[in-house]
Amino acid sequence: MKPLKQENIQELTEKVYELIAKTSIEIGHKTDGKSMASLSKIFASDLIQENRFGNMTFNQVQDAFRQGVRFGKDEPFLNIRTFYKWVYAHKKVVDSAYYEVHTLGKPKEKVLFYQEPVKLLR
Repeated sequence: MKPLKQENIQELTEKVYELIAKTSIEIGHKTDGKSMASLSKIFASDLIQENRFGNMTFNQVQDAFRQGVRFGKDEPFLNIRTFYKWVYAHKKVVDSAYYEVHTLGKPKEKVLFYQEPVKLLR
C-alpha cells in the first residue's frame, strides 16, 4: 500500500473506474462507460492533487465508498460531490483510529479502520 500522492495517475484512474463501476451496481444506478470514465479521470486526479487525501491509501478510499453506500445519510449518487463526502467522512474515522492507537494507547487490533502509517521513502 502506498499513499495516494505516490500513485501512478494511469493506474489510479483504472482502479477508480473499477470502483465507480462496482459502486454503480451497488446503488442500482445505470450509467454509461463514457460518464464513468470521465468521473474516474476527474476523481483520480483530485485524489492525487488534493493535499487532504495525500496520506490516505486506495484501500481506504474503497472503504469510504463501501461505508458511504451502505451507511451514508444521504441518497447515494454517482458524482464527484458524493465521492468527496464519503472520503472526507471516512478520513475522519481513519484519523480518529490513528489518534486512539497513538495517543490513547488502545490496541491496534481493537480499533476499527486503523492502518499502520505508510513509510514515505524517496
